[in-house]
Amino acid sequence: MDRMQQVGACANKLQRCVAYTALWIAMCVASAVTPSANADAQSSAPQAQSTSVSAPLVARSEAKLETRATTWSGGFAEVTGLAVSPLVVMALFGAIDWWKLADGASVPLHANPWFWGTLFTIFLIGQIARWTTRPVPMPIRKLFDAVHYLESKCSALLAAGILLPSIVGAMSQVGGDPNQLVGTVVLAPNMAFAGIPEDIAVYLGALTLFAVVWIVSHTIDALVLISPFALLDAALLSGRAAILVLLLSATALHPMLGAIVALPLVIFCILVCGWCVRLNLFASTCAWDLLTMRWHRAEPSNGPVRAFLARPRAGLPIRTRGTVTPSGASMLFTYRRWFISAPREIDLGVHPSDLVCGVIWSTFVSKNEQGGGALVAIPPRYRSHEAIIAARFGAERKNGLILRGLAGIRDFFRGIFGRRTPTAAVQ
Repeated sequence: MDRMQQVGACANKLQRCVAYTALWIAMCVASAVTPSANADAQSSAPQAQSTSVSAPLVARSEAKLETRATTWSGGFAEVTGLAVSPLVVMALFGAIDWWKLADGASVPLHANPWFWGTLFTIFLIGQIARWTTRPVPMPIRKLFDAVHYLESKCSALLAAGILLPSIVGAMSQVGGDPNQLVGTVVLAPNMAFAGIPEDIAVYLGALTLFAVVWIVSHTIDALVLISPFALLDAALLSGRAAILVLLLSATALHPMLGAIVALPLVIFCILVCGWCVRLNLFASTCAWDLLTMRWHRAEPSNGPVRAFLARPRAGLPIRTRGTVTPSGASMLFTYRRWFISAPREIDLGVHPSDLVCGVIWSTFVSKNEQGGGALVAIPPRYRSHEAIIAARFGAERKNGLILRGLAGIRDFFRGIFGRRTPTAAVQ
């Protein structure tokens, strides 16, 4: 029955994606076939009267005017690329616009060399730190990953407040000013919020598109944070970089081509957005616990324990955030829908037999279920408190596979130097 419900939910999501895609295509077609009211005036106006600055990576032609569909396609692709990697795209767009305004004209904030130069510096420092710390022991490496994860959040807020309104304002200005080129995405110095009050729907749509794509792209940073495998981290980061290069290259060739490349990516992001939100919430908790060393202030001896569902249960999806408390021979999971509703409780119905301690987080496991099933994951704030939590829930504390391997390596070198001591590693 649960499988049928999951299939039905996926089908509903797919239907919504198809409907949204059809609506977007219809809007583009309508924009392409509907002439602008000021088309004649715009075509006869001298190009010297246009003082706007073209957005980066959008195909331009001074000989002919672009259609609004081309403009909207370019804006669609640019917003998608900005969401994939806000820091890189902001710095890149700023450098290109600064180069085109080298004659001394006033520049928008994102084209200020102090701004995009700082972004490039932060990006280079982050990449050097990320790739040079791969051989570093995992606890230290994960601290760097946590810093980079939080930096990605700040970059998204910066992009949504500085560059995104410029792109949206330029899209909404198409056909509105007879002195501007039709269909050219404009980034004038004072156009940060131009046209948004009149075209609030355009801004909200672009903001929604940016948020959905960014959440999915940000999930790669979350996976890098919680993954113990450096090879997997490199594969995830390389894959995202390849997608960004493909999208920007296609947009540079032609805005329509960029929109064609971006459209499947957006549909995929809509389908997996819910799962990515929950995973990012779990990763945010882990990052904050690691950076603030929350385990020094945790008091797990009483009260509820912060936890995330390790698998779907009782209609709740995986990584649902809540708390667990012991309830006889079972566990009681308390959560809030949308984080603001009244607390709800569900009985997991099984007794946790083991608390498996991982490098970053620990997991309650029950052997009563077929094949042994994971119940809930507890964040890093309970590091060094696993024995207390396991005793509260009547479970046995065990080391995970990686910790057992590290303990074996430690005992091996202790034996070589004659310092072998009995270990309590669980087999």
